[in-house]
Amino acid sequence: MLAAKAFGMKVRRFFVGFGPKQFSFRRGETEYGLKWIPFGGFCEIAGMTTLDELTPDEKPRAMWRHKAWKRTVVTGSGIAVNVLVGFVVLYALAVTMGLPNLTGTPQVPAVSACVRDARTAAEVTTPACAQGDPAPARDAGIRPGDEIVSVAGTPTPTYVDVISSIERSSAPTAIEVERDRQVLPLTVDVPRVDRPQAQEDGPVEIVSTGSIGVTFPREFHYGALGAIPGAAGFAGDMFAQTWQRLLEFPEKIPAVVGAIFGGERDPEGP
Repeated sequence: MLAAKAFGMKVRRFFVGFGPKQFSFRRGETEYGLKWIPFGGFCEIAGMTTLDELTPDEKPRAMWRHKAWKRTVVTGSGIAVNVLVGFVVLYALAVTMGLPNLTGTPQVPAVSACVRDARTAAEVTTPACAQGDPAPARDAGIRPGDEIVSVAGTPTPTYVDVISSIERSSAPTAIEVERDRQVLPLTVDVPRVDRPQAQEDGPVEIVSTGSIGVTFPREFHYGALGAIPGAAGFAGDMFAQTWQRLLEFPEKIPAVVGAIFGGERDPEGP
């Protein structure tokens, strides 16, 4: 609306929402109003296409009569507002509920005081540390805020990769962490501990697994300032993953066709 008015186009209506009108008022040549369904809105500009019916006073100010770059700026302004509103929503989520760890970033929010055998899930999350219990991550120098980038020389882009690699370890293991934009080599003595593990076709069993005493976040929480780069990074991840899913879409179509004719449906399919 602002861009159209700046270029001399006539803006007939500017409404927030869709559906039946709640109320409106006119200021100058533009009607402003609110509709019942508050998802989005619209800006009606005279002469957005050559098929629009125009009054005599609207004809010289029709949008289609303006130069292409001006029409592009007006259209781009609307897109920019969509992006801006989306960013404001992400920012509000970041400072209230937090944002999901969309890419599984293996950043360490906390380091446990110890690791020990556990027979129940409660003992895993709240271990009762005793004197002499090992604290591998703490003793090796891993700190809250570190991001584990490799285990035993193998890159670990997600926390699932970190957990999988550590669970197989049982001795001093080389672990690299990124801290303050620097990669630091550490050596963590990984102990074997007993932990409950759910089986696909049976009850929970106690298994021996490697553990170093770190946790990984399912979501990130931010303060008022930190939420700005946090929301920006999350938006970038969403754009990147959306693009990647679009590239993968054509190769998934044959599986969809197979499922239509009785084949097993891919849970990751479109």
